[in-house]
Amino acid sequence: MQKIQFLKLSAISVLFSFVVGCAGTSVRDTREIAYSGQPRPTQVLIYNFAASPEDIQQNSSIFAKIQGQLANTNQTAEEIKLGREVADAMATELTQKIAALGLNPIRADQNLRVSPGAILITGQFTNINEGNRLRRNVIGLGMGQSSLDSKVRVLAPSASGYQELISFDTHADSGEMPGAAVMGPAGAAAGAGTAAVIGANAAVGGVKSYKSASAQQAKTMAEKIADELARYFAQQGWINPDLVR
Repeated sequence: MQKIQFLKLSAISVLFSFVVGCAGTSVRDTREIAYSGQPRPTQVLIYNFAASPEDIQQNSSIFAKIQGQLANTNQTAEEIKLGREVADAMATELTQKIAALGLNPIRADQNLRVSPGAILITGQFTNINEGNRLRRNVIGLGMGQSSLDSKVRVLAPSASGYQELISFDTHADSGEMPGAAVMGPAGAAAGAGTAAVIGANAAVGGVKSYKSASAQQAKTMAEKIADELARYFAQQGWINPDLVR
């Protein structure tokens, strides 16, 4: 019995490694102030990334430079709902990652007064594509692929408005994983992508789970964002360099 259980766990481990290896997350087009001269921030204000024109209007002061960059400005109610779920997943995960760096993250919105010693993490999703889950799970190999793209900006309040410290683009997708048609039931599990991994973790650890593939990708994207920010924060002398991965 123990041997069977061990084999099951081993198979799951191999499968999860395969899933993570096939999905893709990347950072590109980084622009930064090499040395800002800013002291260690007293607060790191994390805003839900904009996923609709309404989001930009509600936070017009911090989103002033990103209007017109959303791929879909005529969204359905379902797309708006999806965007909010994705934004919540991103901000929730990013808050945890920033806290792990030893800083003081705070979930923020337009009603929060920005103090002089704070920095702001903002951005917007330029693409939220759920893909086709059935094709992704059954066929795989990139068919029905889901993808997510965002622009990330870190700002600091100044006498002349918000100063941009660093900005970059991020991308995540479900990769070219084989589905059930190629690998049978194991392929179907792999075709579920990151959602399968996060779903299992949620069942064990009681963490908040999300239904959409894009929300799962947003959590993975938040890890990559945190890694990029950690490098910059260490460069500024705000965190221990040993925390940079």
